[in-house]
Amino acid sequence: MQRFSGLVLAFMMVALPLRTALAQDEIAGRLVHLLDYIGVDYGGAVKDGAVANDTEFAEMQEFTASAVELMDHLPQKPGHDALVAQAAALRSAVLGKAPATEVAKLAAQLKTGVGELYELRLAPQRTPDLAAAAPIYAAQCAACHGAQGRGDGPAGQSLQPPPSDFHNATRQGSQSLAMLYNTISYGVSGTAMTGFAALPEQDRWALAFYVGSLRYDVATRRTGEVAWQAGCCREQFMDLSALVAVVPDQVGAAPASAVLAYLRGAPQALGSSRGEALALARRLLAESLTRYTAGDRAGAYRQALAAYLDGFEPLEQAVQAVDPALKLEVENRMLAYRERLRATDSQADIGPLQAELLAALDRVETVLAAGSLDAKLAFASAFFILLREGLEAVLVLAAMFAFLGKAGRREAYRYLHIGWVGALAAGGVTWAVAAYAIAISGAAREMSEGLTALLAAGILFYMGFWLHDKAHADRWQAYINQHLGEGVSERSLWLLAFLAFIAVYREVFETILFFQALWLQTTPDGQRMVLVGALSGGFVLVIASWGLLRLSSRLPLGLFFSASALLMYLLAIVFAGKGIVALQEAGTLPISSVTFPRVDLLGIYPTVQSLAAQAVLIIGAVLHYGLSVRQRRPS
Repeated sequence: MQRFSGLVLAFMMVALPLRTALAQDEIAGRLVHLLDYIGVDYGGAVKDGAVANDTEFAEMQEFTASAVELMDHLPQKPGHDALVAQAAALRSAVLGKAPATEVAKLAAQLKTGVGELYELRLAPQRTPDLAAAAPIYAAQCAACHGAQGRGDGPAGQSLQPPPSDFHNATRQGSQSLAMLYNTISYGVSGTAMTGFAALPEQDRWALAFYVGSLRYDVATRRTGEVAWQAGCCREQFMDLSALVAVVPDQVGAAPASAVLAYLRGAPQALGSSRGEALALARRLLAESLTRYTAGDRAGAYRQALAAYLDGFEPLEQAVQAVDPALKLEVENRMLAYRERLRATDSQADIGPLQAELLAALDRVETVLAAGSLDAKLAFASAFFILLREGLEAVLVLAAMFAFLGKAGRREAYRYLHIGWVGALAAGGVTWAVAAYAIAISGAAREMSEGLTALLAAGILFYMGFWLHDKAHADRWQAYINQHLGEGVSERSLWLLAFLAFIAVYREVFETILFFQALWLQTTPDGQRMVLVGALSGGFVLVIASWGLLRLSSRLPLGLFFSASALLMYLLAIVFAGKGIVALQEAGTLPISSVTFPRVDLLGIYPTVQSLAAQAVLIIGAVLHYGLSVRQRRPS
């Protein structure tokens, strides 16, 4: 088992940002769940400054204490201390038996602040399937809540408090779908309602929509369908995020209430996931301008960043496949908008930028709705995506296989095989978890990609340094005799396996996302050609690997090491540029744009930070080369 510890550690390191983000989302989600209950149920515990229900009041005290504790456990960042103070104020209001309106207002303010500061987007990743939810409800919920959701199930007859009646207009009128989802996920303290966090996230959302639609009759839903098809309430229910946040009692009278009834039972009517993503981007951009106008520049920046990461970025590859220039234009406009939010106090400068950005998103919607890729373009896109993304990993692996061959350690190839095969498996698992089990924010994805790229850059730069140092035959022979004899420890070989893992893993997840977007953008015939293109690209990569190994085995020793060192230096510089930009897109690093060519393939981006990091590596490589040449001159 010890021999796998290096690869396990590697996966843990590259997955750390995702695990951190998930822990943060778990705490923030539980906190929001508590705040929802406090805001809704406090009115039943206290009336006119006196305790109306001792049990309910004790529950409110427990919930506010837990809210303060959860707030303390959220990561420190600017704005955290203000939210801690809000949580304390909420608890004081409850202990002081403040009016229900005041407590509800404090709970809502804290809930909004937590969601914004910690980028908690509480919405389904895909449109929920209510038909799939029905058997889950029958198996998991009907025993207590009853087959029709009236709280009359056989197992619930003796429960106190009794199970919820999903047809109760008074109680359910205060429950948004997001609140129902949180209840399903975390349960309700002090009741028999346990959480169902073990269910996949998409199933929990489907259950929330299913039980949230039970109270509405057929006539109301039909009225809502007619109103929706006539164009009613499109701004109010622009996407799934807006729909799940709506509290029925606050939506207003018909036709809005009827439209809500219809959409809860038929969320597919909102449109495609692409439409939802663009709607989310537009809404977040509107919110960013509103916050900027109100003087909240930090909040405006956060909303603008979320508009890119959660709104546009999921569509990037679909747009890239149809109109690469438009994809680059939107990226640049979003970057310019975020930079201006931080750099100017003039709303006159911000408004036109936002308007131009929204116009660009309109063109994106037009392009994506115009049609699908034909078979030839689908084949070409799949072929070049796999070839482009796989080439960097192939170059690193080929150099390492050649290195072991030069050292006479062909039996050690298995370590490299373990590394790259493990990376393929880990990348597939990461994608499956992100797609089907949990919601991973765009910021977490970018941070994971950025840190992985920077880790790979550091290792590759060191390898370049090391390989260049062995370019002379006498130094190589000395190293062979000292380190790569038969009795050598496996530690150095597992280090190579670690590098193989890193080099491949960073490409796998991104490649899968590219193909997922391409698949959705093609016709049925085109989807078959996507598979053919991917297989063809993989075949070319295998041939390229074989050719590189053959070539390296025939190169003179000094030339092999010099060429390999140059390759490692070049890849380190590429990875450094990509890693810095990924962290900038995650909002972790500042962005200072400059006028400079952009070459994605080489990791060259027009930002001061990424170019500076690459310049440092170039200077380091040049200095090392010059020093080694000087040391090798005869005295």
